[in-house]
Amino acid sequence: MRDHSAFTDTQTSFIPPEFREIVDVADYALDEHHELLQRQYAAASRAASRARFELEQLEQRDDINPNVLTQARRQRAAAETRSQQLMRAMDALEDRMDARRENE
Repeated sequence: MRDHSAFTDTQTSFIPPEFREIVDVADYALDEHHELLQRQYAAASRAASRARFELEQLEQRDDINPNVLTQARRQRAAAETRSQQLMRAMDALEDRMDARRENE
C-alpha cells in the first residue's frame, strides 16, 4: 500500500526544484495584485460615497441647472459601477487564491 501523505503534505512535492522559485513569484504576484485591487476599491468606494453626497446636496438646492444634476447622477452611477467592478474582481481573485491554498 502506498503512503498517500507524501503526495498531500505540501504543494512542493509535485513541483520540481527548478520551478519552486517561479511558484513563489506567482504567489507573490497574486498577493501584490490583491493589495492593488484593495487600494483601488478603497479609492473607488470613497469616490462613490463622495458622488452620492454631492448629488444629495445638489438635489436639495432649487437653483441648480438640470444639466448639472444629470451630470452628477452620471458621475455617481459611474463611481458606483467602478466600485462594484473592483469588488467583483477582488472576490474572483480571492476565490482563486483560496483554491490555490486548498490545493497546496
